[in-house]
This record gives sequence, structure tokens and C-alpha cells, in this order.
Amino acid sequence: YWPACDPDRDRREEAAERYKNLHALRVQHQLYQVPKTGPVLAGPKYESHRSLVIPPFLHEMHEALLRSHSSPFVFTSMTGQPLVRVAFSETYWRPIRDGAPAREGRRDFRRPALPAVEEMAGQDIYRLRHWHRELLDEPGADIARVAKDPRLGHELPGVEGVYSMVTLAMEERIVEYLQGVWEKFTASGVWLPPFPTSLPSEGSPGESALFSEYPIVD
Repeated sequence: YWPACDPDRDRREEAAERYKNLHALRVQHQLYQVPKTGPVLAGPKYESHRSLVIPPFLHEMHEALLRSHSSPFVFTSMTGQPLVRVAFSETYWRPIRDGAPAREGRRDFRRPALPAVEEMAGQDIYRLRHWHRELLDEPGADIARVAKDPRLGHELPGVEGVYSMVTLAMEERIVEYLQGVWEKFTASGVWLPPFPTSLPSEGSPGESALFSEYPIVD
């Protein structure tokens, strides 16, 4: 739903033009559980608002997930609730990382068998973020540092950070490279993710639902 839902008109128009041939998502909010208040929307860590280009395979997965439920969040709990209310590491991350048998029973708790992700054995989920940077640093990736640091919400220090800019060509290279890595990985047959197949006819209500359901705090 971004950039159409962005309240900043200039940024919305600029993004619509810049990413008309690319898929991108906006890092704009994170959901906090505040004692006595409940879930609230706040800015991302260190106020690192940013726009991230994503490869086609990831866009297709996000699109399918959004169409498979009526929540404005891409990722929800097994009962359709915000993940901020669940014990994520124990209930979700570890079965994804280590593998888990199929779950039957209640319809909203069913899931297919999950294969173990051997490359992440024993790792906490934050390692996915580190691995993403390592991937972009691989020989042959040919991605400028100025395009990698902001992607993780970091500021490029020194004169290089003052005078360098992320160009559209750099973002196109990121998309091309990550799509190529994915296709090479899945073509090997090592691992394929379960993909949502049962999609309801109605779509998600969109990000506007967030602003009415959860208060925004500075």
C-alpha cells in the first residue's frame, strides 16, 4: 500500500516515480506493547525511516500473504493477531529455524511441515539481518557501500556519507542480485518455502486501518 498511503505528499509522489518499475517497501513504523496502554505505533529504531527495494520473489510472497488474511500487517500470528502479543522466538522462529512437523487440528492453527534451515542452526533471528549484509558484501555482488548502509538503517560516516547518494541504478543492482541469489538457491532444490495457496476474494484493508486501531507515538 506504499507509497499511496504515505501522508507526505512530496515523498509519495517522488517514490511513485522512482519505484514505478521496482518493488519497494517503506520502513515507517514498529509496533510496541506499552504497559497499561497496549500496542502503539512508533518510529523505527533510531528513527531510521527508509525505503527498501525488494526482489520480485519477495514481493510475490508479501502480496500472497496480504491476500490470505484481512489484517493490515503482512505477518500475523496463527490466529490473525499482531505478533507483538506472542512469544515469537519460541512459537515461531524456532520451528521455522529448526523445522517442525505438520500441525493439524483447528483450522486457524494448521500449518504444513516445516523443513529445518540448516544454515541458521542455533542462531537468533537477528542473524538474518547480519546475513543479509554479508550477502550484499559477497564478491561479485558489486553493490556500493552507500547503497548497503542505509538499507540496514545505518548512516554512512565521514565525507563519503555527505557527498554520496543512492542512485536508482544501485537499487536496480540490489534487486537483480538478490533475485539471482534466490533463483540459484531454490534451483538447487535444497529448500523451498511453503507458499500461501488459499486466498480469499477480499483483500487486506490497507495501512489506513493501522492508524485507526493503534495510536502513533513519538
